[in-house]
Amino acid sequence: MGSGRFRLVGAVCSVWTALWAVCGVRAAWGGQDDWSPPFYAYCVDMPRVQDPPVAEQAKLLARLGFDGVGYPLWLDERLERNLRILDDAGLKVYMLYTPVNVNPDSPPYDQRLPAAIRKLRGRPVTVCVVLRGFPPQDPRGLEPAVHILRRLGDVAAAAGLRISIYHHTGDWAASFIHALEVVEKVNHPQVGVNFNLCHWLKVDGDKDYRPWVEKHAHRIFVVAINGATVGATTWTDGLIQPLDRGDFDNRRLLQTLRQADYRGPIGLMCYGVPEPSREHLERSMKVWRSWQAEWSGARDAGQ
Repeated sequence: MGSGRFRLVGAVCSVWTALWAVCGVRAAWGGQDDWSPPFYAYCVDMPRVQDPPVAEQAKLLARLGFDGVGYPLWLDERLERNLRILDDAGLKVYMLYTPVNVNPDSPPYDQRLPAAIRKLRGRPVTVCVVLRGFPPQDPRGLEPAVHILRRLGDVAAAAGLRISIYHHTGDWAASFIHALEVVEKVNHPQVGVNFNLCHWLKVDGDKDYRPWVEKHAHRIFVVAINGATVGATTWTDGLIQPLDRGDFDNRRLLQTLRQADYRGPIGLMCYGVPEPSREHLERSMKVWRSWQAEWSGARDAGQ
């Protein structure tokens, strides 16, 4: 009877030990067993290439294992042509970005924009808008921005898409935190915000991003990461590097996103990376796959 009780206690302890181990592995990546965000690249070969050869880039990115791409939003005949090229390469378009002017003295956007959004129906793309027209956070831009974004949100909703503010250094919505404030004012289910690491570090880098990401993950539609050196002031070889360089802890950022149940794509920002595209993309993909292996290990442990 005594030995049976000890065996029972031992079995219970073993179960708790196993559960503890599983929880520990899950905690390392936030506890979301099915978290496997698509990985795409954008600003490849820029700014050195004025008009990037989409067909060549598509072949390279597909060969390296990227899930998709991001580009400026084409508003002419190139849209349908390039979408066919990317479809043929097996790549999805996860983000297309375009400027929007919040200064009422100028047209808010190209008149072709709504039609272009409608042509994207059925794709997992988010249309990202770079808000311009006033200095950063100038209060004159708020009311026009809210009006424009609600209108674009309605266009996107009709096409089954979403609109996201691309916070960009030097423009009206330069700060991620400010962009979140604008989104709250807009209060439209199809309007959210990007989290762009390099611009966060440039504008808001003295703050801890985690409380903002954790609280507003449901409003973050697109994320862009890259290797970065904390405290750097230059883009090239500073705030934008391949994933195997720099001292910013991207794993902690991804862990935060996973814990917050972020379900959008993860982009690799490549703007201004000086090495040949194949070389730096291969290195970043190697790092990404090592992280995927960790997530997979967490899922396996949970089984």
